[in-house]
Amino acid sequence: MNHPTPCRPFHFASVLLSVGLTANAFGSTTLPAIEDEDRIRAAMNEAPAEERIFNDHITVLSSPWMGGRLPGTPGMEYARDYVIYWYKQAGLEPGMIDPDTGERSWKQPFRLGASTEFRDQELVVDGANGEVTFELGTDFELTSLGSDGRVEGDMVFVGYSIDEGNDGYESFEEDTDLTGKIAVMLRFEPMDEEGDSLWNDRRWSRKSTFASKFNAVKKRNPAGVILINPPGANDPRSGALMKGTANVIEGVPVFMLTPDAGEALTAACDPEGRSLLELRKLADAGTTIVDFDGAVTGGGVIEEIPSYAENVLGVLPGRGDLKDEFVIIGGHLDHLGMGEFGSRRGSGNLHPGADDNASGAAALMMLGESLRKAYDEIPEDQPLRSIMFAAFDAEESGLNGSRFYADNPPHGIDDVALMINFDMIGRVNEKGLSVTGVDTGDGMREWAQPFLDDSGLEIVLAEGMRGGGSDHASFYRKGIPILFAICADFHDDYHTPDDTPDKIYRTSGVKTVNLFHELALDAAKRPEKFKFASADSGGGSARAPGPARPRALRVRLGIRSRQLPDGAGLEVVNVTDGSTAEKGGLQEGDVIKKWDKNPIKTRAELVSRLAELKPDDEVQVIVERDGEQKVVFLKMLAPE
Repeated sequence: MNHPTPCRPFHFASVLLSVGLTANAFGSTTLPAIEDEDRIRAAMNEAPAEERIFNDHITVLSSPWMGGRLPGTPGMEYARDYVIYWYKQAGLEPGMIDPDTGERSWKQPFRLGASTEFRDQELVVDGANGEVTFELGTDFELTSLGSDGRVEGDMVFVGYSIDEGNDGYESFEEDTDLTGKIAVMLRFEPMDEEGDSLWNDRRWSRKSTFASKFNAVKKRNPAGVILINPPGANDPRSGALMKGTANVIEGVPVFMLTPDAGEALTAACDPEGRSLLELRKLADAGTTIVDFDGAVTGGGVIEEIPSYAENVLGVLPGRGDLKDEFVIIGGHLDHLGMGEFGSRRGSGNLHPGADDNASGAAALMMLGESLRKAYDEIPEDQPLRSIMFAAFDAEESGLNGSRFYADNPPHGIDDVALMINFDMIGRVNEKGLSVTGVDTGDGMREWAQPFLDDSGLEIVLAEGMRGGGSDHASFYRKGIPILFAICADFHDDYHTPDDTPDKIYRTSGVKTVNLFHELALDAAKRPEKFKFASADSGGGSARAPGPARPRALRVRLGIRSRQLPDGAGLEVVNVTDGSTAEKGGLQEGDVIKKWDKNPIKTRAELVSRLAELKPDDEVQVIVERDGEQKVVFLKMLAPE
């Protein structure tokens, strides 16, 4: 599908030029006085040019035209084109060079998972009591819980497919062999008359998870699986079908049926004429293996379509002995689109992302212009590092763009002297600007302090790596000193449709840009790089980045967990009543995949992350639940 080409972006500076006035990125030229009483025109007339420029960038990037800048959407393409336009206007050069052809590019593409295409699905049951042809989307779905392909065979009802349940519960008989047969399985676990779990007061136990249930059935070697949402379950998911989800069993097609479709299957095939509800109640009580009198034919194609994202890179070339070293200035360009992922309100409404992170992208474009001009004014014999301006993609889903850059840099990773990251600098109010990282390089605190003192801002120096859930974390793990800027007052509009441009603090935003102009320029001139010092070690001596040294916890999470093999995450095996985890919506059986957008694999890593937190800090956690990824937000409680 072709999309309309965006118009040339409007910039207030072009208006200044058109009336014979000039203003550099940090000037204070204003328009002639306006005679009428229009307060918005009057306010813009009185505002310094750089505040209007900051406003323009944020307003454009957070407009409905950009659609919330979700990776893979036209709006994100428009946003990338917008940034490239202003990189060109600033006089930057494309930051990527093809090693084979020498051609330069503004974009650094990388793979961002894949979308799943389903086609040619069918499911037909030929039972002793009649034939049933199920309707796709209404009665059934072929799911990516298993594999694609076609399957034919007799059916065996296996209840809930649970091994070693509570009180000695077993779904299978000791000699159950499903080779060549189709297992018909109920979702969830044994339940009471109200449809609630018999084993867990807070919904379902971890025995109800897809991972647990399919691990049990695959030991019996089925040729296929039909998963039925059971009737009477007190769970809003019991009437819904899913198809695109995480794979839990290889080489076996898995079909999902609604309760009504499951009832039709049972009516056609149960040798004793029982209803699905009657079979469910038998399975609630214990082992219920039933050889259905009927066969199934079904199948379909599941194709993974790779999806890609792109970082936007512009470089200001250095010179002299320092030209091959880099200062990286970064900020993510993506946001949440219509709230499809990571929203605190749910999907369906535009998430503009004015502060998160149109404000950081605005800083990149403004600094490209101001630092280009500063380099032009510095004597030619002054050695200068190159400065890379990186608008990262897919930060919201797990620091994907910055992680790819750090693992695949267009230069030597050891040549990076400093990484500066902006995320949410548009709401810097009287509570100040939080700056993390002055303890990640020997002598950095002493070097940065005069600039911080002269910024005109209230500066809050953050301890350790708290706030690590942004793109600087990808460079910190490589042993690179970092500086991270974010508003100290973490507002409630974060990841909601209310993050709009009318709430931006333009003056403090520009002061933040000015501050990091001075820091970046001085870092580009310094003869020596800062020696890396882990912020988690208290600074002072370099060591490889890794989990923080254990510290006393100031918060309580309230879970017991176990590490999964092959670094697949942490499985939640128990949730304490009234805890941070319980209030935030973590459930038994959840697998914690990412914490503050960083992958988490061990309990030691979790303890290290918790040691960085204080009460009322909020953390975004990505969990896998029933084969799907969910986002939960945990607001930390103090220990009891």
